[in-house]
Amino acid sequence: MPPRRARVPATLESRIKQGLQYFLNLRENAAADEARAEDLDDAIRVASLELVSSAGILSDIVAAHGWAARTLAVDVMSRPACILFESAANKLEELLSSQSGDPGCDRRDGLVRALLRADTLAVYARLCARTNAPTRRNFGANRMKRDVIYRLLHNLSTIARGVNNSRDNSLRQELISALAHTQLLEHAARALLHAAQSIQPAPSAAAVVAAASGRGPPTESWENVSAAASAFSHTLMFLPGSLEMFSVCPQPREKDICRDAVSDVEALLLLEQVRPLLAGRCVQLVVGWAGLCGAMTLQQQEGAADGGDQQGLVPTASQLRHGLPSELIRPLQLLPQVTLSSPDLSVMACVIVLQVTVSGPCDLAIAQPPVGYDRLPHRQPQPQRPLAGPSAAGSATAEGPAAAPAPASYSAAHAYRLLMELWCGLACDSDRGMRNKLLVAPVMARLLTELRPRQAAVLLPGWWRLLAQDPPMLTLGYRLAQDAGELLRLQLSAPPPAAWAAGVTDAASVAAASVDWPLETAEVQGAEAATAANAAASLARGRDPSFSLRCALDAGLLPAVERCLRAPQAWQQADSASKLLYVVNCVLRYSGVWPAVLARGPLQQAVSLIATLGAAARLLQEKDTSLDVITCASQPGMQMTVECGAWGYLCAYLSVMLEQVADLRALRESSQQQREGQQSSAINATATAAVPTPLHLNSVLEQLVDPKDGSVKPSTCSIAWMAAAGGLPAAGSMADRQQQLLTSFAVYQWLPMLAEETTEVLLRGAADAGRRLSQALLVGHLVMDVLWREERPPAEADEGAGSRNRRQDVAWWEGVTQTGRLQDSMHQITYVLAACPVEPLREHCEQWQQAAVLDLLQSYWTRFAELARVATRARAVRVAKQHQQRQRTDGGLQAGQADGGAGSSTSSLDDSTAQQQQAPPPELVLQCLTPLPVQQLAAAHGRQDMVDYLDAVTEVVREELLIECGGAGAGGSGMRVQGLGSREGGASHASATANRLRAKWVGAVRPRYPWLLSQGEVQAGLHDLMVAEAAAAAAATARGEPAAACGGGDGSGGRSGSSSSNTTSGGGQGSRSGGPVFEHKLCCNPRCCSLDGPSALIAPRSGKTCVRCRAATYCCGACQLADWRERHSGTCNGAAAAAAGEAGTAKAGLKKA
Repeated sequence: MPPRRARVPATLESRIKQGLQYFLNLRENAAADEARAEDLDDAIRVASLELVSSAGILSDIVAAHGWAARTLAVDVMSRPACILFESAANKLEELLSSQSGDPGCDRRDGLVRALLRADTLAVYARLCARTNAPTRRNFGANRMKRDVIYRLLHNLSTIARGVNNSRDNSLRQELISALAHTQLLEHAARALLHAAQSIQPAPSAAAVVAAASGRGPPTESWENVSAAASAFSHTLMFLPGSLEMFSVCPQPREKDICRDAVSDVEALLLLEQVRPLLAGRCVQLVVGWAGLCGAMTLQQQEGAADGGDQQGLVPTASQLRHGLPSELIRPLQLLPQVTLSSPDLSVMACVIVLQVTVSGPCDLAIAQPPVGYDRLPHRQPQPQRPLAGPSAAGSATAEGPAAAPAPASYSAAHAYRLLMELWCGLACDSDRGMRNKLLVAPVMARLLTELRPRQAAVLLPGWWRLLAQDPPMLTLGYRLAQDAGELLRLQLSAPPPAAWAAGVTDAASVAAASVDWPLETAEVQGAEAATAANAAASLARGRDPSFSLRCALDAGLLPAVERCLRAPQAWQQADSASKLLYVVNCVLRYSGVWPAVLARGPLQQAVSLIATLGAAARLLQEKDTSLDVITCASQPGMQMTVECGAWGYLCAYLSVMLEQVADLRALRESSQQQREGQQSSAINATATAAVPTPLHLNSVLEQLVDPKDGSVKPSTCSIAWMAAAGGLPAAGSMADRQQQLLTSFAVYQWLPMLAEETTEVLLRGAADAGRRLSQALLVGHLVMDVLWREERPPAEADEGAGSRNRRQDVAWWEGVTQTGRLQDSMHQITYVLAACPVEPLREHCEQWQQAAVLDLLQSYWTRFAELARVATRARAVRVAKQHQQRQRTDGGLQAGQADGGAGSSTSSLDDSTAQQQQAPPPELVLQCLTPLPVQQLAAAHGRQDMVDYLDAVTEVVREELLIECGGAGAGGSGMRVQGLGSREGGASHASATANRLRAKWVGAVRPRYPWLLSQGEVQAGLHDLMVAEAAAAAAATARGEPAAACGGGDGSGGRSGSSSSNTTSGGGQGSRSGGPVFEHKLCCNPRCCSLDGPSALIAPRSGKTCVRCRAATYCCGACQLADWRERHSGTCNGAAAAAAGEAGTAKAGLKKA
């Protein structure tokens, strides 16, 4: 006999079945027994999921849930229907909220499908329409309506979450079809707004008493509305599916949708059906209202804003264009025990809905667009007809939903202002606020590119100001840095700001003269000519193509970028270091605005940013960071193969930033020479006429991959855009002087690290790579120009402004030339270029690169006369050692095969180790002596003078080796001693030939970069400009005018160190000559790698000052100690005076004794 079933479960099951059957037999308008509803509620609440999941009970619960909703649509005050509605909804939610790994996953999908096919959403739409009916001051009815709306929206969110967790796409299709047919979202949004408007804004004491007596609105009413708004937002977030945020906009770009177009094609098709559902007028209005309330709630929770800031969140009726009462915009009251209650949901839903539905009327162009910047066909939301289905009859009622949604309520300009209100409301430094702002900012950036030019010109400065207030956002993800770089190139052609009006004439003169561009392909040359023509036309109309850049500089873009980079812990982590590098790559490098920043940016901010970039490079040089990924700026979303650490990529970006300025200034010089018909007499007649490709290193830095055929080609960098943006000011202008000073300052700050990194790369055998060779040539020519300047007489090197560079009152920067480090790096670079095989250079490098290698070696051998001979001999010794090693290896193998004994094998190993430490004999070196391989390259380019010079140098080395061979054998044979005099004469003849050829080069070699100034000139020139900038800012402040974007004064963010007894002011109010003095200073440690504090400049009365000389200031005690041990102890004037005083005291004591 089978075991008897337990009595309690049987009684519970029967209670549930009987109760459900009772209500299913009732009509919608029939009176129900409230006691039976409460008994059924108790039974369902204690029933287990296994019991409820049985087929009979589950289907009855779904049917009873529909009966309760239909009954409430007829009479919202029906107490039994309300109890059953809530009880069934809670149990259904419990079933749908089980874990995804539970075996009941299929049953949950079936439950959701059963709810959808039972016309549940149609009944919900009827219920929402019923709650929109007016009620004559019946507070009980209004309260019941709010409870029903909250429960309904909570149920809808549960169903949407179940669909989102399901792996069955057909289920999502059924949900979207049901929403489109019933227009439930529009009805629910309207009901939610009615519920919110039915609540008084601030309950007074009398209202509380009325609520307690049942005659007034209850105090918990706003809590129900807040929970309903959060649940509705949660539903809207699920509808777009798992698509990325940037691929759901109505008119996406190819680069944003490329990934989803391959993996989620079906989701993109469903998105087109979701878009009109979210474009309804009431849906748009609710998400805007809920988003503002959610932002205010976050602001209140974080405690980061006062009452005035909260009032700034309240929009007027004209701003929202919908006439929302201001009392509706107030913080949400969300209870922690209520699920799906978070103000973040309201903000995120608002952003997602606006991203999906709103687009602007235009598509503003940007200069130098990246790969995939073209837009796809427009996908504006269109009204959708109701789909035929089983619920058509159920929804065709007088209170039924509308046939189609209204067009999108928000325009692009309106949506942008609403998002700006959200951003201002999220003004808090917590991770929560940053995460929400990181969602808002890219949508605002997209809308800016779709507005009309006049609207974008008005709103763009505000976007830059908001970004400058939250610099860490640039490093939280890759998207915002990409958007910032693109907005810097936005072609608005708007009138320039008042502070920049005087600089437009410089850019106009350059754009008008930029017609003879270097030889390029027809496509690139046409694009450059079009860019120059458009810039000239804009400037002729009094408009500025660099409007966005100047707005960014006025807003404080440079300090914001510097604050991002001054994060030492972030540089030591792979993920954060990649994001910091992406900021440098997108905002400073690929945007093409770096030359314009140096020419027209705030001087003090630019100086501090340059110093910070140098400190970051030195920090990575000490301890490099291995990277997992490196992202392209020219092809967003494309990740390159990691070839080196973070130090290598940062040095590459700094090199290409220097190349941009160098090529722009070289372009102007060549254009002037062509117009004047002058030819440089300093060019060697035998030199090749290969024309360098402008911005070659910028182009080959990132290789573009064609998504169609997989071909690889260099990226395109527009030199015409760099000139039109203000990077090539008129010769002799103040902007030209500032650019020259700042570029020279950057060279002295970055060059030692760039040279050492280039040396390491070349020694690893990467000289044949196009990017590495171009970087080596750029760095090598810069090093040679610096070394040539160091060789000049002091009077010539410090002429002009440099005559004051030794004054202590202008020593804001130590300006120590690290000549030894530069020479060591240059010796290694030139040895690799001259001694390595030339076949890779001839096969993989262009003609102008080969010619540049020869020019660099010619300049180097002219500066260092003996090093060509040293390199020739070193190469012969290296070849001889390799020959020796091969002989020992072959001999050891033969000896081991002949003897076969362990003892002989050990002695052979010992002998080989001893011989390896010995230098090869001169006879073997003589046999391996040949001219440097670069001689073949010189011969191919017709550089006969270099060919003869290398032959002469080889003869000199040969005669030296012959003499050494004779001296080594003089004790054993007298024959070798004979002829030493004739050999010395031959050596003298070869040396004379080499000196004669080198003498010709001395008059022909000229600096590659004539704009490069000496360190004394840079020190004094920048000091004078920064003093003038600070004085202008102070005068504007005294007049009550807003100061221009400059770094003067204490507002520059100069870092402060710990004050101690040796802390002094950074300078006085005047110098000994009576002029003003710039009081901020840079750390005097040439190897400073500290990134503490918001700025590289040390504010007055901060940092550490040497107590002996009172002239050297350091950012911290560690830098002071390190510099004292390495350099300052030998150069400190105070230390020298103290030592002299001690010596004099000792001498006086000896005399007295």
